[in-house]
Amino acid sequence: MNKHFDILVQEVLDFAQKSILEKTVDSKQLRKDLDPLSLQKKLALATTSKGLSNQEMIELINQIIDHSVVTNHPLFMNQMFGKTQAISYLADILIALLNTSMYTYEVAPVFSLIEKKVVENLGEKIWGIGNGDGVFTAGGSMSNMNALFLARQNYQEQIKQQGLFNEKPFAIFVSEQAHYSFTKGVNFLGFGLDSLIKVKSNKDATINVEALKKAIIQAKKEGRVPLLLVGIAGTTISGSYDDLGSLAQIAKEHQMWYHVDAAYGGSLLFSEREKNRLKGIENADSVGWNFHKIMGMSLSTSSFLTKEKGQLNKAFNVDAGYLFHEETEDFDLGKKSLRGGRRPDAFKLWLSWKYQGDIGFSKHVENLRDTSLLMANLIENDPSLELFNTPHSTIVCFRYVSKDKSLVESDALNKQIRNQIFKEGKIIFNYATLNKATYLRCVILDPEMTKKQVKLILDRVVEVGKQMEQKN
Repeated sequence: MNKHFDILVQEVLDFAQKSILEKTVDSKQLRKDLDPLSLQKKLALATTSKGLSNQEMIELINQIIDHSVVTNHPLFMNQMFGKTQAISYLADILIALLNTSMYTYEVAPVFSLIEKKVVENLGEKIWGIGNGDGVFTAGGSMSNMNALFLARQNYQEQIKQQGLFNEKPFAIFVSEQAHYSFTKGVNFLGFGLDSLIKVKSNKDATINVEALKKAIIQAKKEGRVPLLLVGIAGTTISGSYDDLGSLAQIAKEHQMWYHVDAAYGGSLLFSEREKNRLKGIENADSVGWNFHKIMGMSLSTSSFLTKEKGQLNKAFNVDAGYLFHEETEDFDLGKKSLRGGRRPDAFKLWLSWKYQGDIGFSKHVENLRDTSLLMANLIENDPSLELFNTPHSTIVCFRYVSKDKSLVESDALNKQIRNQIFKEGKIIFNYATLNKATYLRCVILDPEMTKKQVKLILDRVVEVGKQMEQKN
């Protein structure tokens, strides 16, 4: 390493400090409007035989920063992650510096104990003191695939040895609002796409329980074995919560594994005021719960939790004598993970929890809910806007209303509004289809978001909508 490398280090550290401590500016440019080919021409992407000088490296790093999307901002509401807790950045820096993996206690003694403690605390939130097991995963998709894996393992243990070839076809029941990872999962694990039965949803985007019951009866008539039922605590598009209690009863009646995908909405469990949304989750066999969403951890901080201890070990443990040793058997967390090398992501949640405490976590969640309800109220009182429903979590879906246009024309107009605001790059949200209509979708993730900022978003939507109507 040459003697000037410290200049490069300082440049990156200065950016890190600025990102963590910078005060929010509402007029900040969050993105540049460049198509892929234009951006490709701007960036020096090709590697070369000779390395770059420190100054050239600094210029390259600044170019990367300048052309990346600013996600750590209250007006970035495009995905189910965004404004990040500053303490999580510090944890991520420590994780990178300590540079270890989570498969054995030998190489990750402190982090192994931390993950076990965090999993214990999360299990207590769902199933009560002394219950639950779990492991941190790469994200909600991996957690959902773990659920498919465990459902299969729980049905017939010999499948682990013999595979699916001699088994009857399975039926896996999800809402039509379910995350796309279930489609990927049934393909990846060999169930086949035909095994995934998508049940229609109600107007509020929750699963239709009567339609589910009929789908189960039909699947049995077709010779399929009901294997897994998924309840959603915070749907991807609207953040809606299924009736988790009713689904638990149905799963029990048909002897299915019951998984709750709480990747987005599980964090309401941190609030006594809000946790009733998840009533019935205590009956789940497994739960996926992410913390880089509502709780503002840096990507990726995600867990997969099981009600019964030992389920994960039974499914994933293999003989690897060079790695796992009997004397630390209970603390070698690689035995219950599908992955080998794995970052100690639980540390980010643990450090933040230690810093804020239960009270701080509760306040974080409740502030987000209050802001979401404030936005919903402002929408309901604006004749130019239409609310999808009173938000169940911290996602607000709404649309610009034009009385003179058909549904198809109104859908096109709402997409145009979003695309225009997206191009401007100062407010970023998305759109999606609900009940066959296009809605604008804001994911509220900054607990310090102000009423002024909420009004800024809605006023801009109305302003652009009216401008476009006048042009047409």
